[in-house]
Amino acid sequence: MAEAEHKKNIIFKKVKKISAGAHGGSWKVAYADLVTAMMAFFLLMWLLSSAPQEKKEEIAQYFNEFSLFNNPGPSATLLDVGGVGPPAAVVGTGEERPDVAIDRGGKEPTGGQGQNAGDMAGGKHEAPKTKAEADALAKSEAQAEAQATALENQIEQALEKVLPELAGQVSVTHDRDKVRVEIMDKADRPLYDLGGVALLPDAQRILTAVTDVIRKEGVKVAIEGHTDAYRYSGAYSNWDLSAGRALAARRFMVGAGLNPDAVAEVTGYSDTRPYVAGNPYDPKNRRISLLLFRPPREGERGAGGAGAAAPAKPAPPRTPDVGEVLEKKINTIYDKSTEGQF
Repeated sequence: MAEAEHKKNIIFKKVKKISAGAHGGSWKVAYADLVTAMMAFFLLMWLLSSAPQEKKEEIAQYFNEFSLFNNPGPSATLLDVGGVGPPAAVVGTGEERPDVAIDRGGKEPTGGQGQNAGDMAGGKHEAPKTKAEADALAKSEAQAEAQATALENQIEQALEKVLPELAGQVSVTHDRDKVRVEIMDKADRPLYDLGGVALLPDAQRILTAVTDVIRKEGVKVAIEGHTDAYRYSGAYSNWDLSAGRALAARRFMVGAGLNPDAVAEVTGYSDTRPYVAGNPYDPKNRRISLLLFRPPREGERGAGGAGAAAPAKPAPPRTPDVGEVLEKKINTIYDKSTEGQF
């Protein structure tokens, strides 16, 4: 009995081990991406806050005056007007481009008569602040109007002498200080090969007469190419055709004696700016537009335009950035801590 009372109970513990799957680490990748994005965001905010005020104003001014924001019309195909010729895929003779079928069943696009190729003649005038500035601005605009009218008359006289039978295919108008010459196609008298960019003799005679006036007057010219609404069935489009015809006109005018520097811009507008807005398939919509203008003289930009440039405003004091301020504070602390040690 005594041995039984002093005998201890033996307890056996059995631990069941259950193997679990490996702990995934995908959350770490997501967390690292979040931390990286937050670091980039705060770094950007710090850089923006440390930029000088005049630098912010310059950046804002750049985006406010960018041409794409100032031109609400349809986008154009701007091309290089330098001495290097365009690639043969875009511009060439009618024989260089393979024959393409014209799709006559496309949907008629909508659009209105476009404006001219921007305010290249004199830029935008600031609002006059004094009566003298207002009088000077009015005088300058009147002179520009008179010069444009005289230039329009010269072009009309030159065209009447050279090709009176083509008077119905040429329209000469002026708007303030710019003159626009519209050289339009005709069903029985085309200016280009059908679907091509090669100039026919009638178009060459018109461009030669206009080139002589441009050389004599020393004005600049912007060349625009336009097409009708008939579509191509292949990859070649009206954008290619309008740009190619505009470049072909430029090359011919330069060959006729025009100074290459007198060409300010060569643009293809496809069928987005029809001459006859009510009928986008009218032959008159297939045309070349020449915009003639006089380049602004030194001191004519801005308010007044009377020839005297406005006095330059003094530059605002420069605001030191965060890095410069921090460097200055560190140097000051270092100078105080080392004072008297040397």
